[in-house]
Amino acid sequence: MTKWREHYSTIGPHSSLNYMTPVAFANQAA
Repeated sequence: MTKWREHYSTIGPHSSLNYMTPVAFANQAA
């Protein structure tokens, strides 16, 4: 589960985040 979450949070872009990874989205918002 941890590896999946790590991948999900850092690799996979999300349509709800304008196709950015959550990390990239958080960095942009900061």
